[in-house]
Amino acid sequence: MGEDYMSLKDIMLLFNLNSAKRFRENYLTPALSDGAIERLYPDQLKHPKQKYRLTEVAKEWKSANKNS
Repeated sequence: MGEDYMSLKDIMLLFNLNSAKRFRENYLTPALSDGAIERLYPDQLKHPKQKYRLTEVAKEWKSANKNS
């Protein structure tokens, strides 16, 4: 993921994943819980235009582990 907000569908395409249910269970929910990603509409979980992006903490981790 980059700096911009991305839709669930776009993130799934980026990682070549097909099952939205499994993606939510295995990746999205844990990443939200860990604070690695954030919602565009945090108070409206089922907003029709909900998007996600990396948090500052995740961006720092990504930058520090770029060459690993």
